[in-house]
Formats: sequence, structure tokens, C-alpha cells
Amino acid sequence: MVQDVPSIAILGAGPSGLLLARILTLHSIPYTVFERDGSPETLSRWGGTLDIHHDSGQIALAEAGLLEDFKRVARYEAQGTKIVDRHANVVLDLGDSEGEKRPEIDRRDLRDLLLHSVPSERIRWGSKVAKVERGDDGTMAVHFADNDKVVSGFKLIVGADGAWSKARGLINPAKPLYAGNTFVTACVSKPNPYHANLVELCGPGMYLAADSSHQIIAQGLADGSYQINISIPVTEGWQHSSSGGAGLISDPPALRTFLMQLYADWAPTITDLIRNSDDTYRLWPLYALPFESLSWESVPGVTLIGDAAHLEIPDGEGVNRALTDGVSLARSIVKHYEGGDLNVAVREYEAEMLPRVRKEIESNEVKIKLLWASDAPRGFVDAVMGGDFGKE
Repeated sequence: MVQDVPSIAILGAGPSGLLLARILTLHSIPYTVFERDGSPETLSRWGGTLDIHHDSGQIALAEAGLLEDFKRVARYEAQGTKIVDRHANVVLDLGDSEGEKRPEIDRRDLRDLLLHSVPSERIRWGSKVAKVERGDDGTMAVHFADNDKVVSGFKLIVGADGAWSKARGLINPAKPLYAGNTFVTACVSKPNPYHANLVELCGPGMYLAADSSHQIIAQGLADGSYQINISIPVTEGWQHSSSGGAGLISDPPALRTFLMQLYADWAPTITDLIRNSDDTYRLWPLYALPFESLSWESVPGVTLIGDAAHLEIPDGEGVNRALTDGVSLARSIVKHYEGGDLNVAVREYEAEMLPRVRKEIESNEVKIKLLWASDAPRGFVDAVMGGDFGKE
């Protein structure tokens, strides 16, 4: 038992958890963030770029007093999107047409912005959560993987710990379901001789090639490099198999050969993204929570935000939902904190969050399916974008 335990524990130092922490800091409400990574320096440098929307994510950052800081590092010139088919025929070219609506920011830059806004003493690094449970006195306890350590006495635990949340089990039994595709993530750094070609092809924005459940995506990053995501339709667990992903990830030339064979009948303009990428890869299997899990009875002492609550296949909205969750829960906590009943705050937050997220995911489900459909990307552009954009 640790003395002077604050009322609130936040599991995870991702966007939703840190946004919540930032607003609690502004209102002098004590909390502790538990993060499994050992330090800010050991956080993953992967992550690509995120578009922060004017009507959701930017509103959350404004309420946290961070919008002007965000604008100084956001990349307004990187909002362009070019979508092509497997033959490299341009189906949509939006250019830089979004104004200030959806500027890009690297995931690591957003993380750093949020981290610097939170007192360092509030974050416990190297705290990998094993489980969460309710004590006999009704307060909440967090059990950690190292040395059977337990910290108890919390009135509220906020699961901001992503896809495999340790807090979710107290609310519903839902588990993420594999979506049938895994992304191989690579990069093209500035010293790479191919870099100049990619600048001409992609500019500072995004280049997406899609066809029949396959995608190759290039995105410009703030340092001038590019992240490349290459989808592969493999079985769940493939990334751990010695004859599959685990074997290939340690042998970059073999992995490149595997990818080139998979995309052998695509245009060279597109497969050059594979052929010329750097020799460092990461495997990213896609998971989503079942839609029916987005309905639960409020449970005293615990709630969920971000991917822990509503993990979805990437649809361009995830980080904006997460930031909106953080500010929504913070508003309710600030409103009810002095009254001492955080469960009222939780119920109020969940009554706002659950229908909002259900509506958004239902709306975006069509877009996701069309981007992975047999007639992609033309079916997506015709149905979602109106079919008249970017015609050359």
C-alpha cells in the first residue's frame, strides 16, 4: 500500500490518457499515470502521422490549452491525399485542400506535446499493469507485472491502455478481433537514394494505392522521411511464427522478397515503395473490438477511453475520438470532483461517449469496407468522395 494515493489512476500515457491528465492538472485534481514503457526515450518511434480535425481533436487541444502549441508543430502543408489503383492510375488527387481543418502531426510529436504539458512526477514509468481489481473496501487496486507490486486505494481507474486494456475486463468481456490483415511498416529515410523520387510522387502528404483487400500507403513525416505501410492478408498470429513474420522480420532481404512476390503484378511505380525502402520493419496486425461491445452498464470505480473503449481498424478518426474522450471525461470529473462521487462523473461521461462513438463507427464502417473491397479504390471514391474530385 502506498500512502497518499490520489483518487484517480490513469493507465497508459497515450493521447487520451495524457489529454485527460493535462486537464486534471489545470484544475489541480491529483492523479497518477502508469505507463509500461521505461521512460519517454524508450517509447516507440514508429507511428506515422495523424490528422487532427478542427471539429474534434482541435477542440480537445484547445480546452487543454494546447492548441497554439499544436499549431506551431502541425503540418498544414501535409494534408494532400493521392489515391491510385494497382496500375498507378490516379483515382483521386485532393492536393492541399483542407485549409486548417485537418493538419497533420507526427504521432511522436503529438505525444511529446502532451507529455511536456503534464508534470513529470505524475507519471510512473516502467509500470506494466497485470490486472485491475476492486478491494474489499470498494476502492480500486492496480497489480503490476514486476515483483507482484500493488497500488490500491483509488476511487477511479481510467483504462487508457489501448487494444489489450487490463481495465476492460471489469466492464465487459469483449476481446479485439483480428481483421484479417497485417501491415508491414517500413520507412524511406532522407539519405536513401530513392527519397527524391518519393518526394516527387507523394509530396509531404499521403499516397495510397489500393486494390482488392491490398493497400500500400506512403506518408510524409516531419523530419522529411516517409513511413510505408504494406498490407498483407495473413492469418492471426503469423507475426509470431518462426516460419512467418518472426522469421522474416529478422531477415529484411527475405521479407522484401516476400512482399515483392505478393505485389508482383502491381505497377513498378508502387512496388518501388517496397523495393527501395530502408531495411527496418515492424509488423502491425489490425484488430478491432466488436461493435456490440460499445454498450455497457456503468461500473463503479472504472471506465475506458480511447482504444481501450473502442478499438477500430484505422479510419482516420481514432486519435480524434481518443482526444475527445479525454476531454469529455475530464469535464465530468471537474464538474463532480468536489462532490466526491466520481461514479457520477463516469456515468455522465459514458452517457456522452458511447452513443457518440457508435454513431461515428457506424458512419465510417462503409468507408472502411469500401477501401478494402474488390473494386477499391474506385468504389470508395465514387461512394464516399462523390467521384468528381481530382479528375485529371
